[in-house]
Amino acid sequence: MTAGADKSVKLWNPYKQILLQTYMGHGYEVLDVQSSADSSHITSAGMDKCVFYWDVSTAQIVRKYRGHASYINAVKFNEESTVILSASVDNTVCAWDCRSKSREPIQILRDAKDSVTSLSVSDHEILTSSLDGCIRRYDLRMGQMHQDDLGCSLNCVTFTKDGQCVLASCLDSTLRLVDKDGGEVLSEYTGHKNESYRVDSCLNNTDSLVVSGSEDGCVYAWDLIEGAVKHTLKHKGHKVVHSIAFHASKPVMLTAAEANVYLWLDHDEKSDDEDDK
Repeated sequence: MTAGADKSVKLWNPYKQILLQTYMGHGYEVLDVQSSADSSHITSAGMDKCVFYWDVSTAQIVRKYRGHASYINAVKFNEESTVILSASVDNTVCAWDCRSKSREPIQILRDAKDSVTSLSVSDHEILTSSLDGCIRRYDLRMGQMHQDDLGCSLNCVTFTKDGQCVLASCLDSTLRLVDKDGGEVLSEYTGHKNESYRVDSCLNNTDSLVVSGSEDGCVYAWDLIEGAVKHTLKHKGHKVVHSIAFHASKPVMLTAAEANVYLWLDHDEKSDDEDDK
């Protein structure tokens, strides 16, 4: 799935470079998109301040949710894909019930003091990053919010796959690995550039590499434990690699720079007709 400044969401077969479907309905740039667990629906949002809930097969809008006062940076389904979470420049996170016909949010999180830049969701926790410098973790089982102030603006946050740590991208060109429960910074990763733009980061499918885009046209990969740069992937002719995503179980990565999406495969994953960039 891709979302773009052309107001569209597109579904692709990345291996064959085939466009499968285009979803039109947004009035402004689309900033984020995610598929449901069974791939039957998608959610998207962006600068028109609305959350869209789509039927994948028909490309029709099932429901449109309004409630944010400014544009929406990120959307995520919960693990059951029954609730959509949206993070906005208006400092809030809204939760929307996909099963209900109501267009009102079922919950609004108002703890951030500045724009909420990203979301990550586990089975019972919601993780958010904000330009106010704080990671906030909402424990849905306990009804509690835990906050860690890293002292610098954050633009991306994600859980490690073992659920014990949090990876945070900071606008001081540093990624920080934080102990989820204690809030202690365990490791820092530097070498890339991230000072002005929202740039994604993540871990690879085995939690052995920290991977991030950069404002110098490269993707950087660090050894999680040692903190050393292991790989630098150049995107020729581009200034900012802003989006990055790793397959959950395979060594396959997608990156985006400007209007282009790149598929990167481990050599063991490549077939005769599949070449990485």
